[in-house]
Amino acid sequence: MFYSERCDLCGKCLEFCPYVDYDLERAQKEMKDLVAGETPPIVGLCVTCASCNLVCPTQANPFDLLNERQEKTGALGIPEQAMQNFNKLHNLPTVVKKGKEGKPVLNLCIVGDMVRELLDNPLFEDLTIVEGADYFCTVGYIHLGKPSPVKKEAKRFIDNLAALGAKEVVCFHDDCYTLLTTLAQEYGLKVPFRPIHIFEYLYRELLKRKDQIKKIPLKVAYQSPCASRYTQGKDIYLDKIFELLGAERPARKYERVNALCCGAPLMARDKDRAAAVKKMNIDDAKNVKAEAMVFLCPMCYLNLRKICRDDGMDPVFITELCKKALAA
Repeated sequence: MFYSERCDLCGKCLEFCPYVDYDLERAQKEMKDLVAGETPPIVGLCVTCASCNLVCPTQANPFDLLNERQEKTGALGIPEQAMQNFNKLHNLPTVVKKGKEGKPVLNLCIVGDMVRELLDNPLFEDLTIVEGADYFCTVGYIHLGKPSPVKKEAKRFIDNLAALGAKEVVCFHDDCYTLLTTLAQEYGLKVPFRPIHIFEYLYRELLKRKDQIKKIPLKVAYQSPCASRYTQGKDIYLDKIFELLGAERPARKYERVNALCCGAPLMARDKDRAAAVKKMNIDDAKNVKAEAMVFLCPMCYLNLRKICRDDGMDPVFITELCKKALAA
């Protein structure tokens, strides 16, 4: 939600954007035009990573205004086939695999087929696992420049999860956690269970098995999903996980507040630009001699895994890194 009363047109959001080379004067002008209802170039150039929300000094959420303008104008130029492919996700079969009574629910959203093999993990034993259309958060529409379906479908998503009767719902997909926390609050929706980010859940379960952990002394670079820009607070658990596992996370240019999109949202409309963003991520990790790139988002993993391997880094999901520490 864009808060116009908070925006002072300082332009720092667009000046910060790592995908365009705007000086403060241009940033201020385009932000002023945007607030005035115009469609400056940034609307079409936007990568939809939402970093501008994160750095806005008044928390006005400038990306939300960009996203609304993208929907009204079609400025992103998303190919119709890409939109149709995403719409098909609403037809995915709903699956509920019952676990032990009293255990949390693990929601896979629509990424089940992408992460199926990752569920063979002692940290997920006895959980009820759900996936498919009924548990689809729809936050990915933001990357298509179409935010309205997210708000429209939010209550349905929350109600379907609430009907499972669990006190805690663990979000494997970062998008789901974004909806159940930040976006639900903005939409004025009550969430009658506790959303648990996968980082918090993994850390909690690792602590229970602390005596079984064998250290993994790897230098790692973490690839942050775009949705994480909405929920920065939970990243403290990732640092705690790396500490427990003995993994080193050397400081690099493009991480934390400065993290880059993986390039996937650009693939359908500008492959050359997507390739440039991928290279920025990989080169940044190589510069600190990372031995592995750690992922949370399945799309980030699919988008970057080959280039990771080609450059001598092991692409690995955070859940698999935790599993390796328990199996070592």
